[in-house]
Amino acid sequence: MLTEIYIKNYLMLSEIRLALGKGLTVLSGETGAGKSILVGSISLIFGDNSPGVEAFDKTLPIYLEATFQVNSDPTLQDFLAESGIEGETELIIAREINTQGKSGYFLNGRKTTAAVVKELKPLMLDFHHQRDQQRLLSSVYQLELLDSYANAEPLREEFGQLYHKTKQNLKQLDTLAGEAANQKQIQDLYRFQYEELDGAKLSDGEDLALQQEYDLLSHAKEINEISTGITNNLFECENSIYDQLGISHAQLKRYESLNPRLQEASLKLILAMDGIRDTVDLLNSASESINADPDRLDFIQNRLDQINNLVYKHKVRSIAELKELFAQRAKQIARFANLEEEIEKLKQQLQQDFVQLKRIADELTKLRVSVAGLLCAELQESIHDLNIPEGIFEIRIDKKSKAEFNMPQFIASVSETGQDAAEFLFSANPGFELKPLAAVVSGGELSRILLAIKKVLASRIPEKLIILDEIDSGIGGKTAGLVAKFISCIAERQQVLCITHLAQIAAVAVCHIAIVKNSDRKHSEVSMHLLEGEARQQEIARMLSGFQSVSALEHAKELLSI
Repeated sequence: MLTEIYIKNYLMLSEIRLALGKGLTVLSGETGAGKSILVGSISLIFGDNSPGVEAFDKTLPIYLEATFQVNSDPTLQDFLAESGIEGETELIIAREINTQGKSGYFLNGRKTTAAVVKELKPLMLDFHHQRDQQRLLSSVYQLELLDSYANAEPLREEFGQLYHKTKQNLKQLDTLAGEAANQKQIQDLYRFQYEELDGAKLSDGEDLALQQEYDLLSHAKEINEISTGITNNLFECENSIYDQLGISHAQLKRYESLNPRLQEASLKLILAMDGIRDTVDLLNSASESINADPDRLDFIQNRLDQINNLVYKHKVRSIAELKELFAQRAKQIARFANLEEEIEKLKQQLQQDFVQLKRIADELTKLRVSVAGLLCAELQESIHDLNIPEGIFEIRIDKKSKAEFNMPQFIASVSETGQDAAEFLFSANPGFELKPLAAVVSGGELSRILLAIKKVLASRIPEKLIILDEIDSGIGGKTAGLVAKFISCIAERQQVLCITHLAQIAAVAVCHIAIVKNSDRKHSEVSMHLLEGEARQQEIARMLSGFQSVSALEHAKELLSI
């Protein structure tokens, strides 16, 4: 409930603070007096950015503040808790607009954002301007009203969240499937390369070792012949070098003790003979180790050809780079596998969500169908009370999806509100066919139907401030009194702030505020006055006849006494 509104330096208001109470508060005044300043201020506080925002004194900022008594609505309480306001019974929402036009928003004195106050607005206000009556002709709004009556918002919100998630996942699936299709050819190539390199079983330095072995084996004959010739000359032939060294050592040995240098020379001869024996042993061992098997040579040749072909084919320079390519292809193949796994998981999730979506959609449809008749009956009773005695209502619910639809077809046929479209059909007179509201209602009828809806929903929604901005347009005579009684009835359940031209409505208000504009050649200024007693009677008389005649004053007195 709005308990106080404070406006400073806005339009034609220098400064004002108004206290408001429960029930119906009306604002009245001459045309152009500025009756919409108060409700315009409330809209601005909740983040409205309508054109025409202007300061009374352009050198000073605009400051607007609304104080609310917080109700126990769980949705509101959860929102406030998320905003850091928990356990408070009073909520002060303020907006300051500086001289450069920039805004600052505040909740209980703490800085907040426009997004927060805009999200808070539908939890605190139910705002209806005369032009908003046209919303009632919208099928989307009609479905929203039906769902409010059915208390279907939690189910509808659950469907909407899952609907948007499913749409996003379908889009993601298309993206991943397109990526997989585009990479199909390269996946096949990478898998082929991986299998080829895996089958080659390459090891570091293998090509160098094989090349060295190939060079050795391909010269085995020459090496063996050379080794045999050297062995023969050094050791095995008659008068071999080894034999000659032995003879020389024997000759020198008799005299080596006579001179140290002879002794050293004798030792060198022995070492030379040992070297020849070692050399012969090495040559023999080398000859024995060289395998001149043609099969082995062919194997090495084929293996080198395989390695060289892979190096050439993949445009690298070595086995090390081939192994790097192998590791790279292994990672890429793993990514492809992850992509396929992600696609499969997404398909499974979508299928689960699709089943859930259809279940919730069917629950919504069942709930809507079950309450549509009840809403029609209550609306008919209300519009009869509003001087449309023969009015008949019907709500047509059109289910857009079909049981045989697949997931994309289902998503294309529904919206975030479910699988149904609602249409309010109406006939004001007997014998006339029921038709959509837009085709049959006048402005006055539309106002009364909207009031009927407000009354029906008033007991079903959490307590809010209902603002009716000239909703009584096109209404007069006997109907005006019925509308006044109706609005008063709504105000028994919800706080109502109503801008009106009808004296009948002003007469049933708990609180009556008159708006007066004072102008001179330099500027205009608006004042607001809480009316009581004779002042209120005089204002209602003005609303009745345009001036305060004796008969108008008597009529006003009569209205106030009812």
